[in-house]
Amino acid sequence: MLNFSKYKFISLSTSVFLIVVGFIITYGIHKGFAHSLDFNGGLRSVVQLPKEHNKESVLKFFDSEEIKAIVILLDKEKNQFQIDVGLDSVPRIINYNQKNKTENSSETKKPKIEEFIISLKTGLSLKNEDILSADEVGAVVGNELTSTGISLLIYTMIIMTIYLSFRFQFKFAMGASFALLHDLLFSLAFMGAFQIKPSVPIIAALLTLLGYSINDTIVIFDRIRENSTGKNTHTFTEIVNISINQTLGRTINTSLATLISIIAIILGGASELYDFAIVLIFGIFIGTYSSIFIAAPFVEIYDKYSNKA
Repeated sequence: MLNFSKYKFISLSTSVFLIVVGFIITYGIHKGFAHSLDFNGGLRSVVQLPKEHNKESVLKFFDSEEIKAIVILLDKEKNQFQIDVGLDSVPRIINYNQKNKTENSSETKKPKIEEFIISLKTGLSLKNEDILSADEVGAVVGNELTSTGISLLIYTMIIMTIYLSFRFQFKFAMGASFALLHDLLFSLAFMGAFQIKPSVPIIAALLTLLGYSINDTIVIFDRIRENSTGKNTHTFTEIVNISINQTLGRTINTSLATLISIIAIILGGASELYDFAIVLIFGIFIGTYSSIFIAAPFVEIYDKYSNKA
């Protein structure tokens, strides 16, 4: 039988260290989280490209001008694409238009969205009718999404804590809440360190991994409660360790089965869902890890010191 309780302080300190390092990289090296159209504002256009153009050729154009763009295929038969560009790329778009003057270009300062449309027409050889829509996503929308996303995550954690307080004991609710906070901070540190752009699908991924993590945690807690009832000669530390070992096979099998379905997203070539899938894959590993090495040990430590008080 594996002695997980033996490594509880090592796992807790390692998690804190990695989370701190992740946020140091995020704000010390990258100067914050990656810019996202959904949260930071930007330019969005839906275009119908000539048949000789595909996603790779569009990305090649933007890469050649060092313009960061997200290109999403909307309709394969009509060759329609959604093109998103962050506001930080607007100066490069203006420089491109000034280098490649056409009848649409002039020295007069234009709105950002007009500059974007001109660059699309020039760089991709588009006509007016090929630009199906073009809009500027303002920072107000991004602020509302940020506020909503944070609220959803906080409410989710509060509701789960209240549920576990009724379903189990308060110490289990505290352990689960601590594990959920650990998973959330670890995931945010991971996103910031690797500059994964926050978006609405990413919020969905974070909520999903919280649900996955709490489900795995409840299974272990339920076994701890079962092993604690009746005549028992084991200490609470031993009960926690026994319970983790008893549920270890189920935990690993569930994680592997879930990973297979998410990896299928990546292998299927849905590039616009790569970030979503990566966050979910990371979340599964962290959720499984936190259930074993964070939630259960926290309950054990809480029980030990609360009994002494």
